[in-house]
Amino acid sequence: MATSYLVDTNIFLRFLCDDHVEHSPASRKLFADARTGEFELLVPFTAIAETIFTLRTHYEFGRAEIGRELLKLLTAPGVTLTCPDWVLQAVMDFRDKNVAFGDACIAAEAQAFKVAVASFDRGLAKFPGVKRHEPKP
Repeated sequence: MATSYLVDTNIFLRFLCDDHVEHSPASRKLFADARTGEFELLVPFTAIAETIFTLRTHYEFGRAEIGRELLKLLTAPGVTLTCPDWVLQAVMDFRDKNVAFGDACIAAEAQAFKVAVASFDRGLAKFPGVKRHEPKP
């Protein structure tokens, strides 16, 4: 059985920010080695969410850049999501629409399960396939 590693947020950050003399090249090599089949990288939802949050708030990366670069990593050979595939749709919606990643996740999951979202957030209208149920008193 091939070796697998669960990828922590700091690996994504060092790869995408290229800001550490040792960790950045090591993270690039990690993804390169996974591409060749040396091992598999498993990506948890938490690492994706933390990476997006940190890149937006601490590094001031734009949505398009985050989405473009993160999707390259998440769909690369040797990389497997441990979370459902709808997370990729959420990353694309975060990239393409002016929405928070959390809202993109809720919308993508609602579409995956074919259910409405109970929410007061009218911003969900940015997701054409999502129906919103607003609770009443």
